[in-house]
Amino acid sequence: MQTPGRVGREGRRAPVAAAAAVILGLLAAAATATLSQAPRVELQTGSTAHPPAPATAALPLPPDTVLRVTFLDVGQGDAVLLQAPEGQTALVDAGPGDIVPMLREMGVERIDLLVATHPHADHVGGMARVIRSMPVRFYMDNGQAHTTATYRRLMTALDERPEITYLEAVSRTISLGSAEIEVLPLLPSATTDHNNRSVALVVRFGDFRVLLSGDSEVRQLTHLVGLGVVPAVTLLKAPHHGSDNGVTPEFLAAARPEVVVISVGRNRYGHPGPAALRAFAGVGATVLRTDLEGHVAILGRRDGGYGVARGEQAASARELGAGRVRTGETTGAAAEDAVIGAVRAVPGSAAAASRGLRLRVHADAPGDDNRNPNGEYAVLENSRGSDLSIAGWTLCDAANHCFRFPRGAVLAAGGQVVVHTGSGQDDGIRYFMGRGRAVWNNNGDTATLIDAAGTTVLVFRY
Repeated sequence: MQTPGRVGREGRRAPVAAAAAVILGLLAAAATATLSQAPRVELQTGSTAHPPAPATAALPLPPDTVLRVTFLDVGQGDAVLLQAPEGQTALVDAGPGDIVPMLREMGVERIDLLVATHPHADHVGGMARVIRSMPVRFYMDNGQAHTTATYRRLMTALDERPEITYLEAVSRTISLGSAEIEVLPLLPSATTDHNNRSVALVVRFGDFRVLLSGDSEVRQLTHLVGLGVVPAVTLLKAPHHGSDNGVTPEFLAAARPEVVVISVGRNRYGHPGPAALRAFAGVGATVLRTDLEGHVAILGRRDGGYGVARGEQAASARELGAGRVRTGETTGAAAEDAVIGAVRAVPGSAAAASRGLRLRVHADAPGDDNRNPNGEYAVLENSRGSDLSIAGWTLCDAANHCFRFPRGAVLAAGGQVVVHTGSGQDDGIRYFMGRGRAVWNNNGDTATLIDAAGTTVLVFRY
């Protein structure tokens, strides 16, 4: 950074005049494009020796481009990779260890924006290695120092790279290609602990919105809700690894996430907490966990739709285009049947339709739902003119109760299959989850259909 600064008696890093000049130049260039009077920084591709291109110079996007948000499986820690359609890259936290091999595997060659949400080792432990291994344009943190050896290594690495420009996490908007990153207001310095001064970001790509907030706990979440800066989002990174103290009813009511990703590994803290899991399920969110899924990539479209990739598929930049998804690159189902993005049910409608597939849920079984589990069921219909193999596909509710279609399962052209909650003998048209209690919530739930490659095909909400 120009320069990363050094820890002084008050424990704060102060950018030197060179950094201030660069930042002021960036802010002046974008003074007319602010959000709530917040300064804007443009992260465009090209040499850092030239001023950033104005937003009006952006090229039109082809309709198949996506914002790729990948939650790296770093164990008990956070590392979130943002890849804009035009190629700009941001990394929010870097896990507890070396993540450079993961980044290389995903085709990452440079970081335009590196963000340390707060200076705990499970978030910045791998950051010094990133800084020493690849070009980094901007580094952002909350300006609050820490006393650990991990933090000192990070500062030393920044000292060695004077070309990196420092950005303090004040309220501002940063353009990452055609996506925007809004930095939310922090609690005042020295008024709370490190977790509750985590850098919180809202990422916008058309109608697709993401909220990342490090290890925020009740105090910071309450602060953000009180300021009215928590928007409704498509995707939420669970604050504080899904801890029970990382969620409040008011926060979830404001955010209303469709998908919650919990970045977590084996730990002694009880993460994720049972109360948090119940809260996420209570708002109908699909919950994904890195300790169960491996890497999780959410591929967001401008219209608010999204696709999901897990594990090795999420890690493969070659298969998924490193931020760009084309129908022909989708693995698993036949390319003509691939649907990249979630299809939401229109409020009040009986089904959600996409590419000739219809999914609906009959949740309210006659009598006692728990004594009549086969009286509740999901129906999948195929209005296409060709059969569709659904072997290995899964159908899950919001609480991750899932049914996997067996080998040889086929959804016939113009036909349907029915998945009952209870037990019975599969016959190729009727399938049974084998559960003794009701699965689908009568008051509203989410049915998610996922193909054999781990891509979300349909999401039906009722």
